[in-house]
Order: sequence, then structure tokens, then C-alpha cells
Amino acid sequence: MVQLPSVFITNALGLTLLIILWVSSRNGTRAVFFDEKLFSAMILLTMVLCVCEAVSFWVDGKLFLFSHFLSRFLNVSLFFWESIFSLLWTIYVDYKLFEDVGRIRRIYVWAGIPALLISLMSLLNLFTDVFFTISAENVYQRTPLSLLTYIVTHAYLVAGIVIVYRSKRKIRKYLFLPMVLFLAPVFAGSLLQLFFYGYSFIWVSVSIGLVTLYINIQNEVSAVDFLTGLYNRPYLNRYLEEAKQRPDCVLGGIMLDIDSFKEINDTFGHSVGDNALRDMGILLHDTIDSKDFAARYAGDEFVIIRPITKKEEIQQLMKKLHQEADRFNSTQHRPYQLAFSMGYGIFSPRTDTPDAFLRQMDEAMYQDKKRKYALLGDEGVAMNTVPRRC
Repeated sequence: MVQLPSVFITNALGLTLLIILWVSSRNGTRAVFFDEKLFSAMILLTMVLCVCEAVSFWVDGKLFLFSHFLSRFLNVSLFFWESIFSLLWTIYVDYKLFEDVGRIRRIYVWAGIPALLISLMSLLNLFTDVFFTISAENVYQRTPLSLLTYIVTHAYLVAGIVIVYRSKRKIRKYLFLPMVLFLAPVFAGSLLQLFFYGYSFIWVSVSIGLVTLYINIQNEVSAVDFLTGLYNRPYLNRYLEEAKQRPDCVLGGIMLDIDSFKEINDTFGHSVGDNALRDMGILLHDTIDSKDFAARYAGDEFVIIRPITKKEEIQQLMKKLHQEADRFNSTQHRPYQLAFSMGYGIFSPRTDTPDAFLRQMDEAMYQDKKRKYALLGDEGVAMNTVPRRC
């Protein structure tokens, strides 16, 4: 039995959330970037589907002029756009990770075929029963084949998470949680709607998921350096201030500076310099443990912080960083050699301040760089980092 009050309330709630989200996400601007356009399209599409679903439940079982056609048209629209929405979600996730429109064109010309087939089969429902039937009394009933639409839709949703998980070593790791938080209400709502016909859960769940996704990405982006995927300087400052409130937790820190970064920029251009910064972010992310904290401090300088019980632990991490850099340079074919100077410090919250801790690491790093220049000279350090052009 259709629960019209529940249907109207849930879809009105979803529509309200989406209007607020639309206003917040635009904030007086127009969508310029590809991911912004995709997100706007998902918001608008979900708005339309909230309205379509509410009206389709209201029409169900009512007889008036064109009632059969209206019922078919609304339900065809729901099936048609549901698979398109899930495909847009997967494309959105892919682009957020790789920012490569060429990749989207190469992959989703083929990956979009199941969504296209579902959409075409949905259109057939205007003329014959495929995913649903409409009785003489204008009562809607799903057919067993409608399960296929759930399988395709959920396959795309899961594909988004799989892409994030499989790429987590290469991309900004902060994206994983927002994507999961989007899917949680969507899966819950779709399963409830699958087993409890007469209630409306799916599109209000998608609305909640989109709002959750937007809020979490905005929160994470405010703390993350876009280029390297590591935490940014303000978040590092906050981390150290909070560490000050834990007097029994001793921290070891490492400050790193990419050797001859200026020469990389001058020799190969700033785009290659940006690639070197990205590589540095990946290298640090792959080297540290879950308990560690890594941030881009400034320019080509980075900071790693680890809770320790003895200074040898931080020295071991420095050794591991050098080993990872050697492995990177021997396996990755870059026009530069990734090398860096390092210095470490110990932070005891009872006696030290965050500023003193940062200065301690900075001075130790400077001494390491000074030793390199003393041994190799300016040109030697540059050659150790940037191969000469032929």
C-alpha cells in the first residue's frame, strides 16, 4: 500500500536539501570545471527525480484523462535517469581522482554501455511491459526484470569505491571517506525501497548522500594541500597545537627540503616542478605509517611527525625515506632525480613549543643541506638532482 504522506514528506525533504546544496555549491559562481558541472548535473537530476517519484506515487491507482500515459511516463523517467545518475557518479569519482578528461572518454564510452542499454529498455516501457506493468486500474507493478536495473545501478556505485580503493596509493587519500559516506545512505535507501514498496527512500537518500559528500569534501579540502595530497600548513599548526594538550605524548619530527628544486623548475619548467612535488607527496604517503602525520610545510619543504618513545624511531624513518627515494629514482623514469635534505627534532609538550619544534627541525635540515654543499659544491648538488640535458 502506498504511503502518500510519507512519500511527499521524504521527497520534499530531499528537494529542500538539494536546493540548499545547489545554492551553497554555486555561491554566486557558475560551474566552470568538469567535476563542478558533473556535481551540478547530479543535483539537478536528483531534484527532478524527487518530483517525478512523488508524482508517480500520487498518480498510482487514480483514473483520469491521460492517467495511464502519465504513470508510464513518470516511471520510465525514473528508470531511465536512475542508471544515468549512477554512471555520472562513477565518472565524477574517476575525474576527482585523476582529473583526466581523456581518460573519461577512453573508459566510459565502453563502461557506459550498460547504463545506455538500461535507458533504452526503459524507453520501451512506454509501449510494452519491461521493467514494470500498469494495470487497467492504473496500478504500477514491478516485473522481475526490474532487478536488472538495481544490479546495474549498484554496480556503478560500487565501481566508484573500487576505483578509489585501488588508486589510494596514487591519489589523494582524503577522498575515500567522503565517497563511502555518500554511498552509505544511498545503499540503505535503495535496499529499503527494493523490499518495501509503497514508501519512498531512494532519492531522499541520494540527496542526503550528496549533501554529505559535499560537506566532507569541503572539510577535507580545507585541510589538504591540493598539489601533493598531504595536509597543509594551517592543519599542521592545528595538529601541533592540539599535541601541546597531550603532555605525555612525545613526538619526533622530520623536515625535508627537495634538493635543487629551483634547478628542476629552471631546467624543465614549472609543470615538471609540480610533478616533482606530487612525486614527493606520493613518496611520503607510501613511506609513513597510519599513526604518522605528513604535511607540505612551504614550497618544496615537508614535515613528517610521528609519536615516538625514543629518537632512534625517527632516525629509522629517515633511513627508510632515503631508501624509498632510491627505489623511486631507480624505477621511475623522470627527467630529475628526487633527492632531499632532512633534519629531525623532538617535541616534548611539557617543555617545548610548536614554533621551537619547527625551528629545531629547520636548523637540522639546513645543516644537512650545508654538509651536502660542502661535500659536492653547488654544481654537484644540482647534478645529483637534475640530469644534464644532452
